[in-house]
Amino acid sequence: MILVGLAIASLLAGMLGRSQATVIEERVTAVAQRRSRIGDAIRHELSMPLRERLLAPWMRQLGGAISGGSKIGAFERFRRQLDRAGYPYGLTTETFMGLRGLSVLIFGGLGLWGAFMWHAPLVMRAAVGLLGVTAGVFLPQYLLDQHIRKRQQAIRKSLPDIMDLLVVCTEAGVGLDTALQEVIRRRQGPLVYEFDRLLSEVRMGKSRAQAWQDLAERTGVEEVRMLVTSLLQAEQLGVSIAKTLRTQANALRNRRSMKVRIAAAGMAVKMLFPLVFFIFPAVFTVVLGPAVVSISENFHLFGR
Repeated sequence: MILVGLAIASLLAGMLGRSQATVIEERVTAVAQRRSRIGDAIRHELSMPLRERLLAPWMRQLGGAISGGSKIGAFERFRRQLDRAGYPYGLTTETFMGLRGLSVLIFGGLGLWGAFMWHAPLVMRAAVGLLGVTAGVFLPQYLLDQHIRKRQQAIRKSLPDIMDLLVVCTEAGVGLDTALQEVIRRRQGPLVYEFDRLLSEVRMGKSRAQAWQDLAERTGVEEVRMLVTSLLQAEQLGVSIAKTLRTQANALRNRRSMKVRIAAAGMAVKMLFPLVFFIFPAVFTVVLGPAVVSISENFHLFGR
């Protein structure tokens, strides 16, 4: 019995020793993994640009404070505008609102500093201060509108070629989603990004009609809105998608050709002012200059 008890005690001691060693090993592994994650996070943080490491958190906090005190309608309006602009420079709604607040502080402060430091009448100094505040309020919005216009222009420019590729794919017998995937694989640009986002939303469970309507709203381009309306009507009525795309492609090219003709017709009116104020005076000087000199010399001879 004594030998059996010693054997059991030795077995329990070995099991407890192994479990303690296992616990220690697991703790060491956990600490090493935690240090590895912290090191990866630090390396990722250091690899980011300085403006994203320092300015972006301040912008988000300032934007959150401003958006918390602003109306929901204004916040939603800025979100839609950033969506149409393609979120330039990785801006979020909170960051953009913080940037607007910072712009007001900087330009308003410069305007007030100039108003106090400039020795001028009170009206002029008040105008300088008001100009600084106005610039701080409207400059971020102006830059955002410029990004929206450039993106919409890029969408209009790339739409005819993308429509032709969609027509070729659908007339070859593939579905609309497969045709969009082929466009994404072969093309680049903001419209291709929107198609990719549309397919991702459909995969995540959003209805196809709502995804197409959201695409038209995000782009804000009339041609894309007409295309979306035609595709939704064709899907509801059971019309061939290939025929619908062919009709829209032809209509788009006719509309584009009409715009080019209208722009060409307006060039004559636009060229009138440079001709009158710059070209005609130079021509008259070259043509009539020698004649004017000769006539003036003859008048001097007659005067003698």
